[in-house]
Amino acid sequence: MKHLHVAFAPIFLISIPFALAAEPVRVGGYFCDTRQDQMAFLSLRVAGENEIMAANAVNKSAGKQTCADYNSVSAIPGVENVVTTDGLVLKVQSFTFLLENAEKWAGTFFGMLNQVADKNI
Repeated sequence: MKHLHVAFAPIFLISIPFALAAEPVRVGGYFCDTRQDQMAFLSLRVAGENEIMAANAVNKSAGKQTCADYNSVSAIPGVENVVTTDGLVLKVQSFTFLLENAEKWAGTFFGMLNQVADKNI
């Protein structure tokens, strides 16, 4: 058994720096608990809703507080995706909020699918 632990020890030690490689950053704005909720929030914003009304609509649809405005919190950036939904091109990114130890999602609207085709994203 000792040989088994020794064999895995270097792999464990090597993987630790990669897990801690991301540096915390200060972020602010509207964040949602899930990627789908953030996409719904952005879709409502594009449709003309202000941030408060869009967040309230998503929260009401989810049946809980999922989207909220955060002023300045420490978070570690996570995955970033460019997605399309109903012809909208969105960039969504996850952040791990350090105080809550919870994943939240932020996003940006790039444009309509036919408008973004000529842009270099």
